Formats: sequence, C-alpha cells, structure tokens
Amino acid sequence: MKKICLTATAFLLALFAHGQSPFRGLTPAQQQIAWSQAAIQTNPDKAQPYNDLALGYIRRARETGDNSYLNQAEAALKDSAKRVPGNLEGEKAHAMILLGHDQFVEALQFSRKLNQKTPDDILTYGFIADAATALGDYAEAEQATQWMLDLREGNIPGLLRAARLRVIYGDTDGALDFYSQAYQQIPPTQTEDQAWTLTQMAEIQLSTGHLDEADSLLRSALQKFPGYYLTLEAAARVETARHHYSQALDLLRQRDDGSVSLSSLYFLALTLDRAGDSTAASAYKGFELKALNATNEAVNANRQLVLYYLGRGNKPAEALRIAEQEVSRRHDVFTLDAHAWALCANSRYGDAKKQIDPVLALGIRDAAIFYHAGAIAERLDDYADAVRYLNQSLELNPESEVAVEAHDALAKAIAASAMASNKR
Repeated sequence: MKKICLTATAFLLALFAHGQSPFRGLTPAQQQIAWSQAAIQTNPDKAQPYNDLALGYIRRARETGDNSYLNQAEAALKDSAKRVPGNLEGEKAHAMILLGHDQFVEALQFSRKLNQKTPDDILTYGFIADAATALGDYAEAEQATQWMLDLREGNIPGLLRAARLRVIYGDTDGALDFYSQAYQQIPPTQTEDQAWTLTQMAEIQLSTGHLDEADSLLRSALQKFPGYYLTLEAAARVETARHHYSQALDLLRQRDDGSVSLSSLYFLALTLDRAGDSTAASAYKGFELKALNATNEAVNANRQLVLYYLGRGNKPAEALRIAEQEVSRRHDVFTLDAHAWALCANSRYGDAKKQIDPVLALGIRDAAIFYHAGAIAERLDDYADAVRYLNQSLELNPESEVAVEAHDALAKAIAASAMASNKR
C-alpha cells in the first residue's frame, strides 16, 4: 500500500517536472483538496494533511455556496483528531465550520477558549470577530480585530474584518480602503479570495448608488473567478437598480445553477415581482414554504421572511413573531432593523424606535434602514426626523430597493409637517 501511495505523489511531481499541472482547470479549493488527498496517501498517520483537506472543503463551501462540503470537512477533522487529539490547526478549522454553519454562539464560545490557549494566533481573533459581528456584539468584534492588526500590521484577515466593521460604522471610504489594501496582498493564484474581496467592494458601491463602479468591480471579479455565485447575485442587484429586470433574472438563474440558497430564492421572487412576471406569486410561495421549515435552524432566511410578510405576504403579526424569535438569538444591525420594521407594522411605534435607535447610533449608512427610521418617525409625528431620515435614504442611494417607498413616505411626511404647522 505504501509503495502505491508514494507512486501517486511521485506521479504528481513528475507532471510538474515536465511543465504539466495535474490540477489544470481546478479551483483553488479543488487544488487544495487534491493536494491534501495525495499527501494523506503518502503520510496517512500525520494530522496536518487531514487538516489541509478540511480547509479545502471549507474553501469549497465558500466557492460554491454548498454547505454540504462542511460535513466533509468535519469528517476530515475527525481523522486529524485520531492522529493528534486537540491539535491547534484542527481546532481552528472546527471554528471555521461552526461559523460556516451559522452557529455563532457556539463559534464565539469555542473561539474564545481557543484564543486563551493561543493568544498570539491572529486567526483565532478573527473567528471571535466573525462570530461577535454576526451576533451584533460590535465592541468585542472591534477589540478582536484591533488585536489582529496589532499583532501583525496590515495582515489580510485583519484588514478584511476591519473593512466589514467600517461598513457597519458608516465609514464606507475607510472600508473600501481596507478592502483595497487586502486585495493588493492576495496572491494571484487565490482567485476566489480576489473575487470575494472585489464583490465586497462592489456591494459598498452598490449600497451608495454608484452603479457603474459596482458593475466594473463585479466584472473584474467574474474574470478572476467565473460563475462565482456571490458575484452573480450582486450583479443581479446592479441590474435591478438599473431596472434591467431581464438581465437580472438571467444572472440570478446562473447563480442558482450551482447551488440555491433561501436568500437567493427570495431575491429571485422579488425580482420576478418587480419585472411583473406572472410566476412571482409561485416563487414567493416556494420561498415561504422552505423558509418556514428553516425558521428554527441556524442557517435560515428569517430576515427575508419577515420582509416578505411585511410586504407581499401581508402577515404583519407573523412577521413580528419571527422577528422576535430571531432577535432573541442575535442583535446585528439588520436583525434589529427587521424587528423594528415589524414592530412598526404592528402599530408599536415607540418600541420600533427603541429598536432602531441603537442601529442608527452605530453610524451605519443604509438606504433601507434610513427609510424604516423615517417611516417610524413619521408614525410618531416626529416630522423633522422623518424628513431627515427619508432624505438621507434617497440621497445615499436614489435607486435603492426602497426608493419608491421612501419618495412616497417623504411626500407624506412633508405634507403632514405642513398641516401640523398650519394648526399651530
């Protein structure tokens, strides 16, 4: 058996010696998986090749959006632990798997313990930052990210997490700068990492209404990593903002050719609706049924389900029930915003304001959040804040998904303000 294993590795090396790549056409994750499998054949008693295999499957999950690869990663880690129980690289990979499964509470607890054992490891701080950000504990996320940058100035994982926090704090220019610094350091062979970073930059440009800049970044991302589902979905949002619904639908269908997510099902139904397509109703229904089945799971579409029930689904009480369930588990800005909007739809305007005020206090600049804040203020007869927030929504992104509603709400708030002034 050992002779066969050595021959397999020797065959790979021989191909490279003759200028041939045995992994031509494979993605970075697929290459890592293939290399790791060959290393396991050569060194079946060592833990690290199994850790490398697990990392390959984790990367493949991000490349495709298919979380079933995380199960294969977990199996590889079990083999690693059999060789060297509790080895650091295996435990770090386990933290990544918890994050990949959206098990953020477990990931945060596990990563804190791991960090205590290895306080000089940059990535363990990154895992803490990832989990804390998802749970809405931005103070801990910021502290962990700062440790990453203090330990090694300008490192890629630290810059990427700093960029994400800059977005939450409303500093989009700072976020773009951090992403750009990270992108310049990514090796050219890591094409998915490059495409992911370019897509994040495009999302910022899209959120601020810079459609041409977003489009340019997304085109570059697809050149780096063709068919990338995250990029295709962002490109569909650009085309939707341009009211090019046919192109948006084509991009969404390409996106779903690889793997379908609950959020992508919702976006497809939403785009069909905006395009006036007669299949939108059945698409919404398909999303609703699948999303309801996942409401108690870690990976869910509860926020999208809340928005659906507050819109076309027209079930405000059910929207509030789901929003309250989700906000009991996490307090990120978008979950708090969805909860505030559901409270508003159920005429609980004071409670809605209490939920959205901490979101606004962070400094986040998001057209939908500004629209919700303005509408809530209008319901409370606070017309000055209503006009201010609604104007901010439209100024930030005049082609946002809520632009039409924001225009209508602004006109209503201005009229109500004038009427109140006349009565005084």
